[in-house]
Amino acid sequence: MKRSVMFTTGDASGELNRTERPAASEKEPATRVATTSKLALLADPVWILTTLWNRKGLVILAALAGVVLASLLSLMIPPKYISTAQLFIDPRDLRVLQNEVSPNAVGSDPTSITAYLESQARVIASDSIKSRVIESEGLDKDPEFGGEASKSGLARLISELLPSSGAPPRDGMLYALAALDRAVTVRRGERTFVIDISVTSREAAKAARIANALANAYLDDQALVRADAAQRATTALTGRLAELRDRLRSAEEKTEKYKEANNIVATGGRLMSDEQLTLNNAQLVALRNKVTEAKAKYDQTRAVRASSIEAGAIPEAVASNTMTALRSQLGAALSKEADLLASLGSRHPALAAAQAQVRDARRQINDELSRIAQAAKIEYDRSVEAERQTTRRVDDLTKQQYATGRASVQLRELEREVESSRVVYDAFLRRARETGELSGIDTTNARVISAAMPPLEKSGVSRRTIAALGGIAGGGLGVIAALGLALFGGLPRPPRRTPAPPMPATEAAADEIAKPPALATPEPAAPQPAAAPAKAGWRRFVAIQGGQAARLPDSVKASTAPLLGTLPAVRHRRWRNEAEPRSVFQSKAHLVDVMDKPNAGFAKAIRTVRAKLADQAGGNTKRRILVMGLRRNAGASTLALNLALDAALAGLPALLVDSGIGETSLTAVYAPEAQAGLHDIVSGGAGLVRVALQDEGTGLFFLPRRGRTELVTSEQIGRDFFGVARRFGPILIDGASIGADTLSRHFIDAVDDIVLVVREGEVGAGDLEQANATLGENAAKIRGFVINEA
Repeated sequence: MKRSVMFTTGDASGELNRTERPAASEKEPATRVATTSKLALLADPVWILTTLWNRKGLVILAALAGVVLASLLSLMIPPKYISTAQLFIDPRDLRVLQNEVSPNAVGSDPTSITAYLESQARVIASDSIKSRVIESEGLDKDPEFGGEASKSGLARLISELLPSSGAPPRDGMLYALAALDRAVTVRRGERTFVIDISVTSREAAKAARIANALANAYLDDQALVRADAAQRATTALTGRLAELRDRLRSAEEKTEKYKEANNIVATGGRLMSDEQLTLNNAQLVALRNKVTEAKAKYDQTRAVRASSIEAGAIPEAVASNTMTALRSQLGAALSKEADLLASLGSRHPALAAAQAQVRDARRQINDELSRIAQAAKIEYDRSVEAERQTTRRVDDLTKQQYATGRASVQLRELEREVESSRVVYDAFLRRARETGELSGIDTTNARVISAAMPPLEKSGVSRRTIAALGGIAGGGLGVIAALGLALFGGLPRPPRRTPAPPMPATEAAADEIAKPPALATPEPAAPQPAAAPAKAGWRRFVAIQGGQAARLPDSVKASTAPLLGTLPAVRHRRWRNEAEPRSVFQSKAHLVDVMDKPNAGFAKAIRTVRAKLADQAGGNTKRRILVMGLRRNAGASTLALNLALDAALAGLPALLVDSGIGETSLTAVYAPEAQAGLHDIVSGGAGLVRVALQDEGTGLFFLPRRGRTELVTSEQIGRDFFGVARRFGPILIDGASIGADTLSRHFIDAVDDIVLVVREGEVGAGDLEQANATLGENAAKIRGFVINEA
């Protein structure tokens, strides 16, 4: 089994013999005075120049060594080439149609334009554009960008023989995105529409190729985005056309059925009933005029007398060709009668015949007058009857028009519905045709104005500069060494300290008698051999027991639960990673070696514990695991925290729940200002997402202990809390020590697994009996023990 090794320092010389201490103390003042007097020489420039000239060989040698080391270092530093492509992006897109699918709403004010260009710069630097470049250029397989180098020969054989670590497969895309994010710089020139895309790479041609690929990927992405938007709009509009067409047809059919049911017929945009009523009204007016004329003619005919006709007064009503002929005939007869009466006398027979002709002419005139009067009467009666019928028909049409008008109210509503459906359908149809044609047109007003070219020179500090700086640094160290040797090279060296020889038994006894009385100490069970003294100031290796066979207490050996792992003691925490922490859990009270030193024995032990728990669960990561200590300060909080961090770093949606108490609890250390907790979730006061805190560095979710936890029950934890936290897994609960808190006892009833932490040398059979009594039937949930050697 591998052993985890770390550096530590120790003084191997041991304590000085009591006999040597007085001599050393007497020499210390003289040495201090000599050192002080020599340090005063540093204020003498002549002495400094003379010393440096006398030891110029050392200074030159140190400078040359600095040049050589700096030159070797410059050869080890990989070269960097920066290539830049320039994009011109005009906020005013090309306007093809009146109504664009995605119109450019950028105003003319400088703020809007600046915001638009900055947004486009962010788009260029986004992961979507970089992913296209990684796929097109195959950067996920490039070792410079995080890709795995191809293994061959001995390396492949060794990797096949080594056991699998159980970690998820390596995602080259994520590593390439991270490396490309560091290598790409996108910025906008001041007061310009030009965006510079700079790429840093070890190869000049590769840097130019990636910069051009980013520019082309952005242009393709913008065209694809607009085409997709137009295509989505076309699909959505086309999908609605069938529904709109059916709605229009249904409205038209409903309107026609309503017209048929209400006998509404329209010709030329007007209802037939309206036209009929208009024509009949005109006929009625004409008939009424005709009746008036016929009655006037009839009355005038009745008032006409034959005498008036003989007198020559012929009214217009009786003026006719017949009446004119009869009047002429009467006039001729009267003239003949007058002539005969004058010439033949009153008794002549010819006169009687003439008088008979006169009487016959008058009779005919009277008969003609009667006939004319009868014809006028008939015409008048006919006009009156026609007027009456036309009036009745107009009345009927008027009543029908009233009914049609009432029906037209609903008809107009139906027609408006038909018209609105037709307008919407026509608009959708026209817009679908426009967007369908627009999907093949690129309206992006952006272009590459300067393609990236392979740079001719490397960027950064040149090798000559590095060599010169190395020479200056070496020369400076040579100067310091020369002055130091001149000052302290002649000082007397301290005597070598050696352990005193062992005293004889008699001298030891006498010495014991001479010693003053001291506190009694227990004698060891067996004499231990004295450790060999090491040289002072040398560093020695100390093996941590994390990888060795675990020393189990007898009470734990008697338990049926297995040993999950042993956490080794970690010394010299001041040697932890002092870089800026990337997680809120770093640089605090609890040890987080899974992040600070992932290859150390402590981190390996944490991964071993988590792997064994996963094996017991059959690979199920959605487990609720309660970590508890048999005694207080057993290290349960540290184990729960590191298990949760290791799961989060492995890509699992882990959740860490604090159920501990005290000043060193996870909540007191990491979230002292938290306001809400478990009680707010189970009572419905707040959701898990609002209460839980997420670490931005690892993605781990942390639920602090806040609120009235004494009101939380086991049923609420199992039903309300674990119900809303079902998307998390694993869920690690820091339960402090067994029996120390009511909330931890409630978690015992609700969790799936229980892990007990035992501090080495601090466990007995009584602790296990107390744990079994506290757990009761939940003791079956114990999945194993973890030994803490700290």
